[in-house]
Amino acid sequence: MWIVSGTYVIKPGKRDAFVEQVIAQGILDKILKEDGNIGYDYYYPLEDADQVFFVERWTSEAAWKAHLEAPHVAQDLKSLKESYQTGFYPGVLGELTEQ
Repeated sequence: MWIVSGTYVIKPGKRDAFVEQVIAQGILDKILKEDGNIGYDYYYPLEDADQVFFVERWTSEAAWKAHLEAPHVAQDLKSLKESYQTGFYPGVLGELTEQ
């Protein structure tokens, strides 16, 4: 399984609006229907009302890379992030294997 995580820093007071737009524009639904998607989740950190932590789970690195090229990500989500995001903290990127 390929795991991607990170934290978006959103303009003050706009976190809920950002997530609402991801849903309203159908971006989340399209992502969840992509080949190779296992899960795509947003979480709100308790300590900062202007951050969104995300975790993506994919069947492979290739599936995740194809996701990045999908129009709803490369254009629509990118446009939303340009309107709302002020920063980004990278998290985990890589393969999760069973031990």
